[in-house]
Amino acid sequence: MSVDEELKEFRHWDELLRNSVSKIILGQASAIDASTCALLAGGHLMLVGVPGTGKTRLAECLALGMGLQKGRIQFTPDLLPADILGAETLITGESGDRIEFRPGPIFRQLVVADEINRGTPRTQSALLEAMQERSITVAGTRHRLDPLFGVIATRNPIEMEGTYPLPEAQRDRFLMEVVLTSPDAETLSKIAALTTINEEQQMESCFTPSTFSKLRETVRKVIAAPAVLDRAARWIAATRPEDPTAPESVRKGVRLGAGARALQALILCGKVEALRAGRTHLADEDWQTWREEIIRHRLVMSLEGELQGLQVSEIVRTVDKEVR
Repeated sequence: MSVDEELKEFRHWDELLRNSVSKIILGQASAIDASTCALLAGGHLMLVGVPGTGKTRLAECLALGMGLQKGRIQFTPDLLPADILGAETLITGESGDRIEFRPGPIFRQLVVADEINRGTPRTQSALLEAMQERSITVAGTRHRLDPLFGVIATRNPIEMEGTYPLPEAQRDRFLMEVVLTSPDAETLSKIAALTTINEEQQMESCFTPSTFSKLRETVRKVIAAPAVLDRAARWIAATRPEDPTAPESVRKGVRLGAGARALQALILCGKVEALRAGRTHLADEDWQTWREEIIRHRLVMSLEGELQGLQVSEIVRTVDKEVR
């Protein structure tokens, strides 16, 4: 298949997926664009929003739309790592007892981790190896996960009782943190009209897992010139307070800046946006599209930054002025 044919095919399937999800999830066009971009780039996704914004519904629609095997984990304080990973079980029989590994929901192609911040740190850490290496270790034995394995987690930013903050190491493994905003009155009216009838609209599969795999491969074929990579790297470096190019607001207001995974996310999401724009080479406007969503959950504010109410959007604007 030629480069032009691969580009045309990518844009066809990508547009079909986004349009299909938009018919179910109303008023969240930007969140849908960002979420599909993150998954096509091969990353994990965090969806943040108050109750009723459609976080879990969006996650399920994405899994159905891409034709992937979906596993769902409802995080609660009493959830154990074995409930996610699986465990070895003693099986008795006439021919003798044997130990058999029973896989957990983590072995699905796309795992929806609902209200992930309700799980204890011990349970949250069960996802670390899976998200980074696409494998898990149980009782000293390593088990490979599906090559298309991905995690879509949801988090409620308002409710704090009975929740546990995600450690920086785990937050860094999410390629994007996408915020779903509350719908306006017009959108609420449309939602009511669609969801209060006998036949509620259902999400259908847009393509097969093999097509999804090919789309991911196409993303990595996009050409990135050294000059573009250099500007993206300098942009990420400027979010670190110890970097000499960091603006004053970053040096004073940020305790921990973005790292290598953030740069990888910028480039991969930029390549998706390049294909969406009909190009096979990466431009600056491509990697800049989702920079706020990519660094939002990775930055740790200093005490001074928290007291001043420093926002990630302010840091993005400041760094944009410094890095040309």
